[in-house]
Amino acid sequence: MTDRIRIFGYIDKGYFGHSVMVECSIRNGFPGFDITGLPGASVKEARERVRCALRSCDFKFPQSRILVNLSPASQSKDSTLLDLPLACSILCAMNRQKEAFCPDPVSIMIAGELTLDGNVLQSPQTVGALEAAANAGCRVCMIPVSIPEAERRRILEEKGITVIRALNLTQVYGICCDLICGTAQLMEMTSDPVRRKSVVFEDIIGLDEEKKTLAMAAGGFHSTLLFGPPGVGKTMLCSRMHLLLPDYTDHERDEVTRILGCAELNDIALRPEMRERMRILSHDCTQTQFVSGSSAKSPGEGALAHMGTLVLDELNKFTPKLLETVKDTYDKGYTQSTRSGEVLTYPARFLLVANMNACSCGALGDPESVCTCTAQKLTSHWSRIGRQLLERFDIRLPVSPQKDMLSLISGPHKDDAYYIDKVSLAVDRQRERYRYIENVEYNGQIHYSTSALLKLNSEISLFNRMENREILSSRSQIGIIALARTIADYDDRADVREEDFLRAAELRRYGLGDYYWRSLK
Repeated sequence: MTDRIRIFGYIDKGYFGHSVMVECSIRNGFPGFDITGLPGASVKEARERVRCALRSCDFKFPQSRILVNLSPASQSKDSTLLDLPLACSILCAMNRQKEAFCPDPVSIMIAGELTLDGNVLQSPQTVGALEAAANAGCRVCMIPVSIPEAERRRILEEKGITVIRALNLTQVYGICCDLICGTAQLMEMTSDPVRRKSVVFEDIIGLDEEKKTLAMAAGGFHSTLLFGPPGVGKTMLCSRMHLLLPDYTDHERDEVTRILGCAELNDIALRPEMRERMRILSHDCTQTQFVSGSSAKSPGEGALAHMGTLVLDELNKFTPKLLETVKDTYDKGYTQSTRSGEVLTYPARFLLVANMNACSCGALGDPESVCTCTAQKLTSHWSRIGRQLLERFDIRLPVSPQKDMLSLISGPHKDDAYYIDKVSLAVDRQRERYRYIENVEYNGQIHYSTSALLKLNSEISLFNRMENREILSSRSQIGIIALARTIADYDDRADVREEDFLRAAELRRYGLGDYYWRSLK
């Protein structure tokens, strides 16, 4: 007899997962419950959870031979997300004779872990089922995670999938029956409110020019390097940049939720807006820890910093191999590792923020101190970073010691709302500009896409009239064009001026040879 419904489950394999078709056959014979198709330990344990959940929801568990097959049978399956589709496939098999006629089978993606009382546990790992449902050709996806209304409409329009939030087994089965009869109604779903961070720069005395530059960098997602004498506030400024980052788009929230779910940070992943969008890289971090986590499918530090800031404090103290890995990840926009013969890929588009002393003794840049470093020591100090990584920083900002702190405390200063509003205006302009380009939301990300660079035709034409542009590398030219565009966006201007390019070139010039940014004494 032809099935009226096809039920698909979801297996999470790191960030990416795949769909599994769940088929059930109930036949006469000695009572038993068998699962075929290379089930793992957690899938085998699901037999008892499903049995108890069915009885808790007042469903009669069949006293017959039950055979559940998981396709494709060639892949091992070990996930608690198959609990719900297992239970639904049994219920549909029990009531197959009662189903209304349907000329074409209805394909449904169902993902979720059952409690013993029949409720469905929320898990951010199930967000990946949306993509798997589209690949499997499903019309409906039922998951236990609330999807924002805007994202739900986008999925319905782009992929033709109706997204329904699953709360318990009774509701899921009822929706399955309604879908077969064509009477299902979509549930209303709302997103949680976003809480805006409050204190950014208000408790930092002075450093007005540095604050403006960092706000501009956060608004355009430009990597930034601060350098100068110890104690001038470099680390403090770096640790505040993530507070200026714009709110997630629906797509970014989806990616972050899936990454945090794979890291088993479920409480945070269910509300990613509450996530601390900053990862401070430890000096003893290894290449393996940066690319992949400790468990089989967990993401590394690079992926956990996705759409946040990755802070490298005292940049020159990291090992060259780790810095090379950071550079490669920054260029690619994702991390990739191999675990148990499987290649795991996670998105890792982060804002790179670093700081360091300008010289080994720390006195360079302090007008009240005398630098004792020789030219050879200075070269060696900067060479630990390497020209390749320095090229990735669109902004290289020297920070000088402040004088007369008492007058700065009582003097005028801009509040956080000023910087937040300026960043929001710049972000709105950029998102509108790149709204049809994949993986690009900001000017600082145009190195991910040639199509994004072509959006800046007028800026490129103006840049080509500048003097001495031939001595710059291709990356430097793209970085200056993108930064000049961000300067104009930050000032809420449609056109880029020549002075914007001069300012962008000035912010980028330090670090590639002009180490003597203050005279030696």
